[in-house]
Amino acid sequence: MAGHHEEGKPLLSAHVQSAAATDGGEEKKKLKKELTVLYGVGFLISDIIGSGIFLSPNGVIAQAGSYGLALVIWIVSGLMATGGALCYSELGTFVKKSGSEYAYIAEAYSFRKRNKYVSTVGECMAFINVWMVMVVSTPMSTAIEALLAAEYLVKPFYLNCDAPTLVLKLIAAVTVVIPACVNAYSVKLTLQISTFITFVKFIATTFVVALAVYYLSIGCNRTFNNDFFKRSNYSPYGLSLGLYAALWSYDGWNCVNFMTEETKNDKTLPRTICIGMPLIIFCYVIINLSFFAVLSVGEIADTTAVALPFAYKTIGTTGEVLFSLLVTLSTFGAISVNILIDARVKFVAARDGLLPSFLYGIHNNFRTPLPAIVISSTFIILMIIPSNINQLVNSYSLAMWIFYALVFVGLLIMRVTHKDVKRPFKVFLPLPILMVLISVFLVILPAIGQPVDAAIAIGLILPAIPVYFIFIFKSKWRPKIFSRINATSTRFMNRLLNSSLSKYSESDI
Repeated sequence: MAGHHEEGKPLLSAHVQSAAATDGGEEKKKLKKELTVLYGVGFLISDIIGSGIFLSPNGVIAQAGSYGLALVIWIVSGLMATGGALCYSELGTFVKKSGSEYAYIAEAYSFRKRNKYVSTVGECMAFINVWMVMVVSTPMSTAIEALLAAEYLVKPFYLNCDAPTLVLKLIAAVTVVIPACVNAYSVKLTLQISTFITFVKFIATTFVVALAVYYLSIGCNRTFNNDFFKRSNYSPYGLSLGLYAALWSYDGWNCVNFMTEETKNDKTLPRTICIGMPLIIFCYVIINLSFFAVLSVGEIADTTAVALPFAYKTIGTTGEVLFSLLVTLSTFGAISVNILIDARVKFVAARDGLLPSFLYGIHNNFRTPLPAIVISSTFIILMIIPSNINQLVNSYSLAMWIFYALVFVGLLIMRVTHKDVKRPFKVFLPLPILMVLISVFLVILPAIGQPVDAAIAIGLILPAIPVYFIFIFKSKWRPKIFSRINATSTRFMNRLLNSSLSKYSESDI
């Protein structure tokens, strides 16, 4: 790993500089600017609408206790996600680095010209975020998506029994490798596939609504004749868990910020959010209303795969097979976007000296971050191996909302420390303040109610601190052999993957 640096520039040892010169010469390697508003909306929807909408209705209604309150939670969660995405849009238009939380935390809490210690704090906090994304958050959530895709994909072949675990995990690994290869070949192709899958998701949504309307038209429903808010649970703790479940389905609202350096212009981010998020909220509301029209509160609360009993109750076994394929396709799109996002975080962190240097290599022909994509997909496949990873979902969600809060506070800080910086897009001041309060609520209440999950989250974060101070903060504390290993691995990976180290300048963005 590279050593600590005061000016926020990637610090390469002489060995790595030599490797860069040998493999890439003086030619500047940059990421292609492929992300338009159309691709951005497709990218956003493809990432957010995955398996979550077919899983979270169970968790939301179990905490809400009624259709009405569950629907309110879905709408409020969507507005919360939209508010967070708008705050991130402001940050993305003047902190012009990919990496989302990592880039914003590093910039907001690093006052390099005034206080070296504060700069260290900012870099340390950014590294902890990278640690969470690299080791826990994205690999684990993507592994869950892959396992669910595999489960839905094989369901037509195992209608009367459970599929073998080995079969599920092998298929899950394949659903990771295929989108990883697409990501490595072309960013544009990845975005085109995401856009196509987005249209498929809207077709699936229309199909769900059509089935619900048909079910209502033949007089099979009694749901809407009952009190919509009967047996509602208004406890703060239950509401917080319900919001967690719904926000899991909206997870990915910040995904476009991971590609800031690849956007066509400064208007891409806010326009993408203003178009994409309302469409997603609308889809989630009508999908839930469709589920409510067919299934009782108990039926939804008793199953995580809500789409299958819905399909079976409306059109029988054929419906189960069809929905299995639709859910698999939706999940495949989310996996593809997650790999793209995770690779960008590793790419930017390595370029800033927080990870091994070969991770900010760019393929010489495809101009994609191939080394980072390879490592990201490897971490995801390793996460598929354990048999029970769902128990960590709440823990890492809690941990990520801690970092979301830090970003929103950072936005407020930079309104003061970066007040002279041009902002092509700017949110009203009360919005980031509100998002800070919401983040605190989503961290404190679940932590009090589920201390074990909170302890797991803290346990996942703490190892990053000694790693940072031993290997990054003070180069004199680090054995020299690590610098040689870094340089050797960079040369090896550059030659193996036909890549060269990226050169970054804000004037290029």
